[in-house]
Amino acid sequence: MSNRARVVGVRPVADGVLEYRLQLVAPPRVSFSAGQYLSLDCGLDEQGLPQRRAYSIASPPGDDGHLVICAKLIAGGLGSRLLQRLGIGDEVDFTGPLGFFVLDQGHAGDVVFCATGTGIVPVVPMLQELLARDETGRVLLFWGMRAPADVFYREVIDALAERHPRLEVHLSLTRPGPEWRGEQGRIGAKVLGALPALSEPVFYLVGNGAMIDEVRAALKARGVDRRRFRTEAFFTPGAEPA
Repeated sequence: MSNRARVVGVRPVADGVLEYRLQLVAPPRVSFSAGQYLSLDCGLDEQGLPQRRAYSIASPPGDDGHLVICAKLIAGGLGSRLLQRLGIGDEVDFTGPLGFFVLDQGHAGDVVFCATGTGIVPVVPMLQELLARDETGRVLLFWGMRAPADVFYREVIDALAERHPRLEVHLSLTRPGPEWRGEQGRIGAKVLGALPALSEPVFYLVGNGAMIDEVRAALKARGVDRRRFRTEAFFTPGAEPA
C-alpha cells in the first residue's frame, strides 16, 4: 500500500540536482532511520508494468510530518521525468521508508563514510545522528564529486565539522577546474592512505557502484574484514538511468 505526500518546496542545490520538500498526507507521519529511502511511484513503463524509483531521505528523523529528498535529474530517466513535472501542491505516491543502509547501533572505533554524487544525501542525516551520540571515535568523510558546480550540502557538512572536532571532511574533485584549491582525484587512494591510522573502523560506502567495488576490494586486499562494510549502490556502469 502506497503512502502519499504533497510537494511544498522545490529548489536547485547543484547542477541538475533538485531538492524536494514533501509534506506527508497519508499517513501524516512516518518513522524512519537516517540512511533510508522512499520508493516513488513513477507510473507505468511501455509494457504497462508499474515502475518505482528510490530516493534517499535527506532530512533527519522527527521532522514533524515532512520529508526531504534530493535527485539528480537524468535525461530520459523515468523517475526524472516524474520529478521534473512536480510543482508546489502536486502529490506523489510512495512506498517506505525502506532500506538497510543505516547506522550500526554503536561503534567501538572509527567510522568512515565514502560517498560520491548523490550518495552524500543519506550521509547527511547519518552524520547528524552519529555525531549526536556519545561515541568517541573519529568520523571521516571521503566525499568525491566531479566539479565545483556538482557540490551540494557543503554548508551543512562544514557546520557539522565546526561543531564536532571528531569529524574530518575530505572533499575531492575529479574535474576541479583552475579555481579549485581543495583536494583532487578519486577518493579510493585517500581512504587507503588513512587506513593505517584508523582504529576498528566501520566503512559506509554509498553512491557509484564502481566506487564501492573499487574501495571495498582495495581495503579487503589490505586485510579489512568484509564484516566492516555497509554499502548502498545507487547505480553501476551500464545501469538504466533513474
